[in-house]
Amino acid sequence: MLELSRRLRCVGDFVTQKTVADIGTDHAYIPIYLHKKGKAEKIIACDINQKPLQKAQQNIKAHHAENVIVTRLGNGLQTLQPNEVDTVIISGMGGMLIIELLKQSKEIVDTVKEFVLCPHLDVPAVRKYLHYIGYSIVDEKMILEDDIFYTILRAIKGEQKYSKEIEYLFGKILLDSKDTVLKQFILNEKNRLQNIQLQLCDKKTQQSQKRLQEILQYQKLVEEAEQWLYCAKKL
Repeated sequence: MLELSRRLRCVGDFVTQKTVADIGTDHAYIPIYLHKKGKAEKIIACDINQKPLQKAQQNIKAHHAENVIVTRLGNGLQTLQPNEVDTVIISGMGGMLIIELLKQSKEIVDTVKEFVLCPHLDVPAVRKYLHYIGYSIVDEKMILEDDIFYTILRAIKGEQKYSKEIEYLFGKILLDSKDTVLKQFILNEKNRLQNIQLQLCDKKTQQSQKRLQEILQYQKLVEEAEQWLYCAKKL
């Protein structure tokens, strides 16, 4: 019996195309989930490390999915050919690593119809990079799991740019929908920033004062996002 976390289920549920690559598949949980749900006809499960890929192969066999899921050993999207898949999933990595993997395989990226991404860090940078390479963010979901906030994004081909920095910081879709988990994240950020300010206020070094100014600038953006979330109309 395959039991996925809410985060991984959400990643799988965001997929809309029938040919899929899961980059950094680990144990192939998402590909198996897609197969069982009938959401994909061809899935390529990729990983850079042999050991997790062997475990993925065992799981695929145990769930009788060998006719749909194939495994490949290699780095990022370099395991793929142009036009081989319509959806690329990258989950469980930092945002800067995701961006680097996309930069390394421009000829593959240009043929992908849909990206489903779940960066653990640097989500704003991922949003900006998707816009830079000509993708529109069409869906987002924020999940709190094991005391960690995760953001899942779905992007498709199309020009899009945000006009405000907070839309990149916190997600325009999440802000517009007044997402309840984002509200919780904003509250956590306010408390975290207050604690940092208390620690920095008594320190007079140039470095600590510079850090304090950065915190105050970010705090203004957090407060702007909070106003957006709780006002009847967006800013």
